[in-house]
Amino acid sequence: MDMKETEKEVFEPIGERPEEAIETTDDDMLKVARRNMMLGLLWCVGGLVFTLLSYYFTEAGGRYVIATGAIAWGAVQALNGLTAYLRTMRARGANTACRKAIAIAACTALAIAGAGYLSWRMVQTDQTPIVDCEQPYDCPELGVRFRVPAGFSEIMADNREETDSTYALYQMSAWNEQSSIMVEGTAGNLADAEIETVDEIAAYLEAQAQEFFDAGLSGEGTIVEIDGIRMLKHAGRRTEFPDWTTVMYDLVHKGSLLTFYIHAQGTTAPEEEAAAFMRSVEIY
Repeated sequence: MDMKETEKEVFEPIGERPEEAIETTDDDMLKVARRNMMLGLLWCVGGLVFTLLSYYFTEAGGRYVIATGAIAWGAVQALNGLTAYLRTMRARGANTACRKAIAIAACTALAIAGAGYLSWRMVQTDQTPIVDCEQPYDCPELGVRFRVPAGFSEIMADNREETDSTYALYQMSAWNEQSSIMVEGTAGNLADAEIETVDEIAAYLEAQAQEFFDAGLSGEGTIVEIDGIRMLKHAGRRTEFPDWTTVMYDLVHKGSLLTFYIHAQGTTAPEEEAAAFMRSVEIY
């Protein structure tokens, strides 16, 4: 018998070709690289957005959070993903894809850097410039003038003309990190009722003050006279600004109700500071 006829072929399992194994590994590496780039970008942009929101929703003088950890970690993760992606694509000889990825990454980095720079500029310009001299202000419509001391922002005015259903409203304000001053007047709203002094509406103003100072009044309102001007004074706090004390003066002049608000944070003598400002008030 011919031995060649009785020999059986040895069975050998068919394995993956080396080239296919490399391609499968490369695909997995590309997936991981793309995921790292995307997650890193999300962390970086999310950190910038969170920082801006934290800043803009913080009260004046308060603290805000800078998400440096998220921004830095996101940038590192995205860079690692980009490096792995380029290494894998170069191994495949896909030089065009590498150049395209580098261009997209550079544009993305520039866009993020530009957004970060603009955000930084917005934060810096949002810091209120302080005027280093006294500011006089005159409102002839209400017949009142006053002086804001040095160390406050420039006086901002918001005047609204009279309409068929509303009286003319005049508002002036100035502030710094520790205190603020606001003057508000409604022109002629008491003329029809022939109210000439603050004593005649003291009860109404008392109820109004209790509603305004929702965190508590420092005693009942008192009639005070400063430089011949009779005013009703209230002092207290608001739940919206628990660390601030507000002193409010109301007076009646030429049929108009005028209200002066002096807000102070962390001061030991807010009423003295308020009285010092009120001594600059003149009516005519």
